[in-house]
Amino acid sequence: LVMSMAGVTGCIIPPIVGHLSDRTTTRFGRRRPYIFIGFVCVADCILAMRHATTFQLAALLASCMYLALRLAETPYMSLLADITPPERRSTASGVMHFIGTLGLIACFLVSSALWNDQPDAVFSLVAVSALSFVLLALYVIREPRVQYPAPVKSPGPLMYVSSLAEESQAMRFFGAQFCWWVGFGMASTFATLFAVEELGVQEGKSLVILAVFAVVAALAMLPLGILGDRFPRRRLLSIYRALWAVSQIAIGFSTSLSDALLTVGLSAIPFAGAMALGLAFMLDLVPESRTSEFVGFSVISAAAAQIVGPIIGGWMIDVMGYRSIFPGAATAMLFGLTILQTVEPHRSKETQSPGY
Repeated sequence: LVMSMAGVTGCIIPPIVGHLSDRTTTRFGRRRPYIFIGFVCVADCILAMRHATTFQLAALLASCMYLALRLAETPYMSLLADITPPERRSTASGVMHFIGTLGLIACFLVSSALWNDQPDAVFSLVAVSALSFVLLALYVIREPRVQYPAPVKSPGPLMYVSSLAEESQAMRFFGAQFCWWVGFGMASTFATLFAVEELGVQEGKSLVILAVFAVVAALAMLPLGILGDRFPRRRLLSIYRALWAVSQIAIGFSTSLSDALLTVGLSAIPFAGAMALGLAFMLDLVPESRTSEFVGFSVISAAAAQIVGPIIGGWMIDVMGYRSIFPGAATAMLFGLTILQTVEPHRSKETQSPGY
């Protein structure tokens, strides 16, 4: 229930914050105020969580933390479009995801080393580190002073929905992205349980699967992101997604931990490419004056899948066993790949750079 709040808040907050961010004018920029406020609240929730004495209080604080994180997440991702030229966005996205994955790996290693003896120190370290690095980023980043004309008045619901329908290419992409993340949620949620129940791996050792996935993905993100600025992005993204789907089927044939480590490690490579390239390709599709708003809709497509994917995966396990989730995940991903083939970047952008 607590973890599902990440998906629930991700289905509500991002486009609202994005809409506001696109229309914000302050001397600090359009994005930085939301990032600052969001991460201050995130740090406060983490520090308060270590003093929680009941599950209910911990759940409340965790829910508030996820809400604050969503407040900062959409404007943060929108900075990529604001400060990076279109022909370099795949490289920038690769760098962003590479550094982020390294941060996650470092967090897991340090937290696991401290948790048994100093659990309070983990909360303090995460809160202080996260806020400190965000403050450093906000200090060194200077947002371009670009102002887009805001509408004279807020559009009514029908007019707003109509404006979204006009951006059909972006909406198709979000549909494809939803299918990809549904498939990923079906498989990744139960990866360690698959190793324990089907392969006979001890619970502690099963976590090695996630570690291998994270390390391989981190190593692959930057070079695969750079390729997105040198070759047509939709074609490259299609290749990454197709290989990602095929790799899910391969994982289902694992008969030992070594098999699982190999197949999961290989699946991390196309995953890394899809992560590095997906954001850049999405930015090719959306109007510049509504960048953050549409980044919010992109977050929704992933957050909703966080809720749907595990539910479908759990049902399939109950009915057909653990191995069924991998071909099921591949089917969802291939369905998203089919939708992607109907998405065309704006022609005006395609002529700007060979990266389109």
